[in-house]
Amino acid sequence: MKDGRFAASAGDETWESAKHNRDLAIIWPLLGRHIAFHRRLVDLTASVKAALLLSQAIYWTRHGRDIASTGGWFFKTTEQWKMETGLSTKEQVTAREVLRELAILNEQRIGIPARLHFRLCIDQLGALLSDRIEKASARLDWADGAAVAELLGPSLAFHRTLAAIGGGVHAGLLLSRALHLMRLQSKRQLEVWVCNSAAQWTEEIGLTRREQETARKELARAGVWEESLTGIPPRLVARIRLDCLLVLLAGDEKPSADRIAVPCLPACGVPATRLSPNGESRLREPHILVSPKAPNQFHRIRHHSSAESANLHIQGSTSDSVQPRHAGEESSHEGSAPSGGELIFPATLLPEERVSALLLVQRCPDQAQALLDELSARLQAKAVRTSPIAYLRGLVGRAIAGQFIPELGLRISAARRRQAEELILRQQREAEEQRLAAERATPEYQAKVAARREEIRQMLDVMQPGRQRGKRP
Repeated sequence: MKDGRFAASAGDETWESAKHNRDLAIIWPLLGRHIAFHRRLVDLTASVKAALLLSQAIYWTRHGRDIASTGGWFFKTTEQWKMETGLSTKEQVTAREVLRELAILNEQRIGIPARLHFRLCIDQLGALLSDRIEKASARLDWADGAAVAELLGPSLAFHRTLAAIGGGVHAGLLLSRALHLMRLQSKRQLEVWVCNSAAQWTEEIGLTRREQETARKELARAGVWEESLTGIPPRLVARIRLDCLLVLLAGDEKPSADRIAVPCLPACGVPATRLSPNGESRLREPHILVSPKAPNQFHRIRHHSSAESANLHIQGSTSDSVQPRHAGEESSHEGSAPSGGELIFPATLLPEERVSALLLVQRCPDQAQALLDELSARLQAKAVRTSPIAYLRGLVGRAIAGQFIPELGLRISAARRRQAEELILRQQREAEEQRLAAERATPEYQAKVAARREEIRQMLDVMQPGRQRGKRP
C-alpha cells in the first residue's frame, strides 16, 4: 500500500514537472525582448529605478550606431524610455535626478525643434565603479569588454512585459528573476518553489524588504504569485502561477487571484497562502533551517550580485525603442499547425511558438489567418529582426487598434488559394481516373470491349479479299 502511494506521488510529480516545462516553453516567446539590468548599479545609485535607467543608458552608449559621430549623445523621448524600461514619467524624472546628482548623466536640448538628449559621463562612472569594487581608477574604455564586464558586474534579464503585469518596475523585476529561477530548477528537475529569503532577494535584484513586500502584494493581486510556509522552523517559499501568467500575457483581461480559467489548460486553484490583510510580511520567518536569525540581521547594501548574466544584443541604434535580438529566422513556408482549427501557421515556428501564436491571434478571430499570413510573408522576406512571436504581438496590437492592413500576406493567401484550387482539380482528375479504371474492370465492360474487337476483326476479314483483288495487275 505504501509503495502504491509512493508510485502515485511520483507520477503526480512527473506530470506536474512536464506541465511546468510545457508552460514555460509557451511563456518564454511571449515575454518578448529583455534588457540587461546590472545589479551593481543599485549599490551605486541606491535606487533600483535609477539603476534600471542607467543600465539602459549604458547599453545605448555602448551599442548605438550613431554614438561615435554624436560625441556620446543619444536621443530618447519619455515614451521611448517608458516602452524600454517600464518607468513612468514621474519615475524617470526621479531617476534622472539621482543620476545627475552623481554627475553620471548629462542632459541637453539639441536641434530644431529642441529635443532632450542624454550623455553618460564615462570617466565619472568608471571612477565610481572602480571605488565600488576597490580597484584602481582608470579611464573606462567601452571597447575593452573584459574591463567593462568587471566594472559593471553580472547582469540580470529584466522583461518589460512583466512590469506591465505586476503594475510596476519592482514587481516586474521580482517576477523576471523568479521566473528565471523556476526555469533553472525545472531544467534541473528540482522543485518549482523558489526558496529565496528577503536577504537573498535583496542581494540578487537590489529590492529592499519593503519594496519586496509591495511587489509581492501586487503580484498576488494580479493572480500570478503564490506563497506557502514549509519546514521547521517555517520558511516562506513562492512560485509563479504559470497558467495565470499565460492568460495575462496572451490577452488584456486581468484575472482574479482566486480562480482563472485558461484555454486548453487546467484552472488555477486558490493560493496556498495569502498575504496578511494588514500587510505583515511573512519574510520575517527565518529561511535557513540552521540559522533562525530575524531579518534585522539582513544587510541591504551588497557589492556583488548573483552569477547570472543576461547577454546584450548589439543590433539597433539610439533611435530604436528597445533592445532588439539577433535575427536568426530562416525563410518560411506555410504549414499546418498542431492546433487552432483551420489556421495555417508559418512552418518555421516551433511547436511552443505555435501555441503562443494561437493565443495571440485568438484576440482577433476575424483577422487571425491574415495576421499569420503577414507574419509568414515577413519571415520569408527576412524582415523580422526580433522573435516571430514578438513581431506577431505587434501585428495583433495594430489589429486591435484597427490599424492593421495586410501587405505581404496577401500574396501568401493568394498562393494558398491557388494551391487549394489545384488540389481540388487534381483530386477531381484522380477521382475520374479511378472511376474509369473501376468501370474498365467490370465484366460488362470487358464483354463490350471483346464484342467490339470481334466486330472490327470481322470487318477487316470482309475487307481483306477486296484489297487483294485490287492489287492484281
